[in-house]
Amino acid sequence: MGGRVVSIAVDPEDPATFYLGHATGGLWKTTNGGTTFSPLMKDAKAFSIGAVAVAPSDPRVVWVGTGEATDRNSAGFGNGVFRSTDGGATWTHAGLASSRAIARIRVHPSKPDVAFVAASGDLWAKGGERGLFRTTDGGKSWTKVLSAAAPDDADTGCVDVALSPSDPDLVYAALYARRRTPHSFTYGPSLTGGRDAGGIFRSPDGGATWTKLTNGLPEQTGRIGLAVTAADPKVVVAVVQSDAGGTSGIDEVESRAGGVFRSEDGGASFARVSRFNPRPFYFSQVRLDPANARRVHVLRYALPVPDDGRRTAR
Repeated sequence: MGGRVVSIAVDPEDPATFYLGHATGGLWKTTNGGTTFSPLMKDAKAFSIGAVAVAPSDPRVVWVGTGEATDRNSAGFGNGVFRSTDGGATWTHAGLASSRAIARIRVHPSKPDVAFVAASGDLWAKGGERGLFRTTDGGKSWTKVLSAAAPDDADTGCVDVALSPSDPDLVYAALYARRRTPHSFTYGPSLTGGRDAGGIFRSPDGGATWTKLTNGLPEQTGRIGLAVTAADPKVVVAVVQSDAGGTSGIDEVESRAGGVFRSEDGGASFARVSRFNPRPFYFSQVRLDPANARRVHVLRYALPVPDDGRRTAR
């Protein structure tokens, strides 16, 4: 099954140049605003892409995480991280070969060799490289800075990461446990013996120490998407799957206990602003407008865009 675009990254100096990562179709680049595209990484033997990121301080530096991080039984798998320093002309394998699926890459705003990688891990089996990883040397070495406690670390990966626009050492990340078989899917506390191994975490020091954020957030969490914005760096928005009030059907777009949560104090407290959370195992993507902290984008089959902090649009 193909056709899914899972990641887009735009050149910060030239918006007509951007990269598209496909679920099963590899990495593509356009330099004319999407009129034509050229395939990249053709020799990488990794055709499932999970995340693409362009270094904000040097658009020649492009990071790619292979392996789609959705929970579909058709999701492809990857073989780690790749990095280019010439705008995608050539690539170097940059580690995390057993991560299998990578959900997000965030690059430091002024240091192109510093990056965080959210590794979701193998969808079908325990173990491997999963959690939040940080490199300070362009991928030559990696440090796992956030993971679930044992034994849940074998099933729990990192599904999103965001850096504060005002302080790149202030990091937000989401952990999530998941497992597929050909005919079933298990996630969250149902996979970890009832323990809430997942959730939203915050580090004030670049990943050295972490605190789990709970004030105003539900328990029994599943997949989570995160967003921050330069318009107001204290605003953090999360779309949170939760089974605390019961599970939701595949066609339901509202959650009993989950939905969209908003913090205006850097994550110290959250308030639920909407029950909206369509098909979380497939989407769970939220974005904030960089110029308007009230404009929220929540992905589903269509793209609702409210201007009131996620209270009205459907």
